[in-house]
Amino acid sequence: MHRPSKEMENALNRRTFAVRLLRTCARALLLSACLLPAGCATMHRLTAPKPFTLIVLPDTQRYTQMYPNIFARQTAWIKEQKKLRNIVGVLHEGDITDKSTEEEWSTAYQSMRTLDGVVPYYLVMGNHDFDPDSTPAQRGASRFNQHFGSQRFAKYPWYGGHYGAGNENAYYLLRVEKSEFLILCLEFGPRDDVLAWANQIVAAHPNHHTILFTHCYTSAHDTRIGPKDPGNPRGMGYDGNDGEQIWQKFASRHKNIFLVLSGHILGDGLGHLISQGINGNRVDQILANYQMQKFGGTGWLRILNFHPDQQKISIKTYSPMLEKYAHGQQNQFEIDYPR
Repeated sequence: MHRPSKEMENALNRRTFAVRLLRTCARALLLSACLLPAGCATMHRLTAPKPFTLIVLPDTQRYTQMYPNIFARQTAWIKEQKKLRNIVGVLHEGDITDKSTEEEWSTAYQSMRTLDGVVPYYLVMGNHDFDPDSTPAQRGASRFNQHFGSQRFAKYPWYGGHYGAGNENAYYLLRVEKSEFLILCLEFGPRDDVLAWANQIVAAHPNHHTILFTHCYTSAHDTRIGPKDPGNPRGMGYDGNDGEQIWQKFASRHKNIFLVLSGHILGDGLGHLISQGINGNRVDQILANYQMQKFGGTGWLRILNFHPDQQKISIKTYSPMLEKYAHGQQNQFEIDYPR
């Protein structure tokens, strides 16, 4: 019998080593899969959407009137935290100013411009934001539109459009990975024609998660503002709808509306109501207003951290001025986030 040549023997040894190595790797992969609690679930977590954040700015009227540095600190903090917290949008709940003076609007403009080109932001008008010489019937909004009109946002792809001549009623489109959002901003005490327009906008975007944003809606008693409640637009002379009427005529009718945010109301300025729309969808309606506290609110803002894979939104209250979180069930809680 002929003995294999040295070259052939080396080739056979290399082949044997390669086969053994492949078998060892296969066993290691199999063992890893067996040790995991759920292989498929782990793969899902690896590819799950990244958490993201919306910031809510409650009424800033005292800041623009007396404490401009607090307002400036809020928006500077948002810019600083944008990447770390994956902040994708900022919502201002209205009463941007207190007396709607030129000085107050300039303060608001300077604070909000910190976010220009950094993160999309959306503002609604409060009752303190109407022109100082305007009556409730006139609803003068020239100063709001001078500083935050459509001309400021039209250049951005996330700006959807507005109703009428001004930007008091507008909508914005936000895309976060595979999720699409419609941010609908409505005037203080929206009139019937505004609600008719809003119904059309939401109906035209049936696959967008929709957030309704208006200054007056939820009370500090965890109910919607009704005829006998303080702060009702009609009680203040405005020919518009209160929270309960907005719900009946608009918010309850669309399955993709899942969140309503508002300010305006005093007391402790906090409220949370969960209702079911006519399509069986859950709608969280949340009030946040800290203007009654020291320094017109001490810089408190809301952090809405979305966890798509868990279908949850974690809500916390934080002050960049104090550099601390507020405690208590009304300042830290979770709500559902629909897929």
